[in-house]
Amino acid sequence: MEDNLKHLSELKVSNIMIKDPLFTFPNEKISTTELLMVRKNIGGLPVVKDGKNKQLMGIITQRDIRLARFAMNLKSPNTTVKDLMTREPYVVKKDDTLIRILEIMFERKVQRLPVVNENNELIGLVLQNQILKTLYDYMKKN
Repeated sequence: MEDNLKHLSELKVSNIMIKDPLFTFPNEKISTTELLMVRKNIGGLPVVKDGKNKQLMGIITQRDIRLARFAMNLKSPNTTVKDLMTREPYVVKKDDTLIRILEIMFERKVQRLPVVNENNELIGLVLQNQILKTLYDYMKKN
């Protein structure tokens, strides 16, 4: 049993991340980004520089948008993702372990972590739900 848990804790990000996740851009209108999240049932999106350069600029969540809507008027057509996104979000690398991901998520109270390469380009996304599914699948087998 302990060997199984040790193996699971050493599982790599690359084994559980969503490869090629959806993303948005800093200059995208909040209304467009929010609509995408609602239609795809997504709680948050990484923000990359542009379609060709996937350099991670930040992350935007439905919570960010709700809090901003509560605090200010978001009806302005000029409100963009960069106005509300979290800059310099916590990130992980593809070779980080599950135990490291969980440490960051619990300590920083985040539910999603962008996965970046050595050039800080988005290559994946790790979600709490994906971790739970991995654990569930693992427990069903054992």
